[in-house]
Amino acid sequence: MKTFKAFFKSAPTFAGIGIAVAFLLIFFIVWLTAYDGVTDRVDKLKVGIINNDPAFESNLLTDQMPFTTTSFSSFEKGKEEINNRKVQMLIVIPENFTAAIATDEGSIQYYINQAVPSLTKQTMENAANQINEQINGHVFELKKEQLSNVPETMMKSGMESLSLQSVRPEIIKLNETEGFAANMIPLLIILASFVGSMLLSLNLLTVTQKLTLTFNKWSILFSRLLIQLIVSIALAILSVSLLVLFGFEIHVSIIEILLFQTFVYLSFLCMTQMFTVLFGIAGMLLNIISFSIQLVTAGVLVPRSLLSETYQFYSNIFPATYGASGYFSIIYGGMNLAAEMKILIFIVLITFAITAMKVLFVREKKEVALNEVSNAENPV
Repeated sequence: MKTFKAFFKSAPTFAGIGIAVAFLLIFFIVWLTAYDGVTDRVDKLKVGIINNDPAFESNLLTDQMPFTTTSFSSFEKGKEEINNRKVQMLIVIPENFTAAIATDEGSIQYYINQAVPSLTKQTMENAANQINEQINGHVFELKKEQLSNVPETMMKSGMESLSLQSVRPEIIKLNETEGFAANMIPLLIILASFVGSMLLSLNLLTVTQKLTLTFNKWSILFSRLLIQLIVSIALAILSVSLLVLFGFEIHVSIIEILLFQTFVYLSFLCMTQMFTVLFGIAGMLLNIISFSIQLVTAGVLVPRSLLSETYQFYSNIFPATYGASGYFSIIYGGMNLAAEMKILIFIVLITFAITAMKVLFVREKKEVALNEVSNAENPV
């Protein structure tokens, strides 16, 4: 019992309990508020339509979909938009579709991008089947109506040959990668990278507090930056090596992945460092908050378009969003990493600049200590 009481005479015990409670509260509050109303915003998902048959009325599609729809004049433009994840599904009505279903059967192509969260893929595939069933029902009713105007003997034989499946769905999966594990790579990378960054920043803060009495504050800051850069490069090499070792198919060059992953780690490290430099140990609370927000808003579990406007704003300013987007491209293909890398570099520069501004206005502890010694030796 004395040992038990001794633990509560030490501040770190209370700090550890506080962190555990904070983790639970923060994750509950952030995740439950972020995912509240997600199913009510399904209309934010976008579907593109290419109608190559002038005789087919596109409103038969748009009137039956709960999604935002947009029309494309060419397949190339539609495919570009779906690869860039600006639309979640592309529906193509082929030429002479109306003539085909009038005499026999026709088909509609549903292109679904696989380089998106699992929820989006499942929603679009279910929607494709439902839309096709509704169109089949409409076509059946039209053919049935046409048969009502023919002689009774012909109507009987016509009704027997009438099919409920005049329209056949062709679901084409773009940027597909085999294996369930591939779905988890973006989440795994974000999770491991940010947690590692938080712990490294915390330990570097502890070391920094000891070194301030000996070294110049700017040499400490840039030494930390050098350590972060070296660690980022080393972990990028390790990450790529593990992807190759476990046999994942990679759709961009190794050099591009190494550069991208280096900036992912470096952006996480600079962000977590910024909070700890600005607020000390209390900055870890902000790191925990940002961590939970980034897991929710990165677009790994739930598409960003289904989140509220507040959480979409958070999604735009945190690096995890661009890290996850990049890894969808790495694992599934469809996009290059240039746009994500530019934003990650921008985040690195901004967060490091804020950290440097804080350091600029901090007095050297070494200088303060020397002044105190000088005042003690030469009292007024």
